[in-house]
Amino acid sequence: MNRLIWFCLFTLAAFVKLTGVSHYLLDSLSKGALLVSLSFSLLVFCVMLLMKRYFLWYGAILSLIISFYCWSSYLYMDYFHTPFSSYVALQTSNLSGMSESIFSQMAGWHVLFFTDLILLAGWMLYEKLNTSYTATALNRRLKPFAAVVVLAVLFLSLKPISMQVNGKGHLLLKKYTSDSHLSNYGLVGHQAIDWIEFLTSQQVLELSADEKEEINELLTSEDRAVPREDPLLMPGLFEGKNLLMIQFESLQQFVIGQEVNGQEITPTLNRLVESGLSFKNYYPQTAEGNSSDAELLVFNSLYPLKEGSTFFRYPMVDYPSIAKDFKEEGYTTTAFHGDEGTFWNRDAVYPSMGFERYYDIDDYKNVEDHALGMGLSDEAFFIQSFNHLQELPKPYMASLITLTSHTPFLIPEEEKLINVGDTKHSSLGNYFESIHYTDHYLGEFLKKLEEEGEMEDTVVVVYGDHNGVFKETKNEVEQWNGQSITEEQWRTDFTSVPFIVSSNDLKKPIHVTDVAGQIDTAPTLRDWFGLPEESTALGHNMNRFMNEDVFLLRGDYGERIVIGQDHKVTDYQPAHYETLEVSERLIKSNFNHITK
Repeated sequence: MNRLIWFCLFTLAAFVKLTGVSHYLLDSLSKGALLVSLSFSLLVFCVMLLMKRYFLWYGAILSLIISFYCWSSYLYMDYFHTPFSSYVALQTSNLSGMSESIFSQMAGWHVLFFTDLILLAGWMLYEKLNTSYTATALNRRLKPFAAVVVLAVLFLSLKPISMQVNGKGHLLLKKYTSDSHLSNYGLVGHQAIDWIEFLTSQQVLELSADEKEEINELLTSEDRAVPREDPLLMPGLFEGKNLLMIQFESLQQFVIGQEVNGQEITPTLNRLVESGLSFKNYYPQTAEGNSSDAELLVFNSLYPLKEGSTFFRYPMVDYPSIAKDFKEEGYTTTAFHGDEGTFWNRDAVYPSMGFERYYDIDDYKNVEDHALGMGLSDEAFFIQSFNHLQELPKPYMASLITLTSHTPFLIPEEEKLINVGDTKHSSLGNYFESIHYTDHYLGEFLKKLEEEGEMEDTVVVVYGDHNGVFKETKNEVEQWNGQSITEEQWRTDFTSVPFIVSSNDLKKPIHVTDVAGQIDTAPTLRDWFGLPEESTALGHNMNRFMNEDVFLLRGDYGERIVIGQDHKVTDYQPAHYETLEVSERLIKSNFNHITK
């Protein structure tokens, strides 16, 4: 075929793939995204017009690269529900553990990403068998090449010129959400702008005097919170006690106290709720850092950055973690996780957060014999973590992060501890099985602590890091639940995660129903353990205050919404954006907000 026809076919195929993936997350196609995708396709393939030989191979190889890029971007967005960010490139150490979860999204129809290449291969095979085709030197098509370049540049500049003419030039690179650039400029435009922003944002932020004043004004404000008539618990009740923080992977509130096929899904957690303090409407506020964002929120009372994992982008800043407060009070501070130390860059961040020791997968024995899912099974994790805890000087503050109940929630048949009945082999059934598995071995762990007399002087806090069941599974939840679920009910009743406190000092159960978020955890724990307040905390002390609302972030496991005390879902207001901006500035400036 004519070289110009091949150029047109390759360009069209690339344009279709790029626009298709660009708008996977979006409700409609924007002209800017279409124009950028078309311009890019024209520019990269117009080189074919200058090639004397092998232009077909050039087009095929380039098309293969674009196909893989579109396919991998689709898989990422299908799993995380947010566009691929350049900051994720810093997190490649995470992919070794998450590959099974991401690639579980693969489907047979994904072959469509490579349809053009399959057809090309078939045509080339046909030509080879039926003709004596040989590559012959062709003349360079300079005029068509120049025309295509001019056309591509024209398409590329239409939106910027239009916005400048309409007085909106200052909004060209304005980003309100993680998919703003994707919506405005398509997949390629998003990636290009994202890398430019990444390369120009790695220095410590210098705050102006006005910015410092704004930050300090917000930090001293008690807006959006109402004092309680009486504190939930006596302040300082747990002073001097050991603290065990257990971050339960993908645990959601809607399974607490519930049954499947006549069996309790979380019998251990149910017992803790029945004898301790629990929040029913405690919401995850993670973004692109997922589980690591939960730790950022819970231990530091800071919101995650809008782009990428905070732990990867700013591992060495002077985090205002409660671990540091406990350390100053003479506590031993440790963290435990049955995965690689580099996962979410924890091995670099934990020292900055005041943890003296981090036990990662290298500190556990017989890992290969006890591997399950992404790393060490929670059974082996709890057994061996108990032994490590016995060696720690007291008092201690320890963070234990579970792993087995991570998506895709696949527990081997011989390891399953619950019969989920009709939900078996469904996404929801798999979730129940994995949550029950970790709950069971958490129970064994706590039982052992009780037998050793450790619980007398230990406070146990269990909380969920983020959601594990998403709207795609809503039909399965409705069938199990026996009733339909509205969009608003899903957001308010099925996105919260547990926050449970267990201690022998609690003489009766306390069930709190007002809304709270992970951001409120550190100020609350400081009050219960008699620790001084932290001036940079962006959350509220739940022991003494009630939030007017709690706002969730758009990220890999959530969407950007506000949930009020009346359980009404609303949109962000300027105050919510301002709070996120203050958190961002605090982290990026290494907390250099004190006016001298």
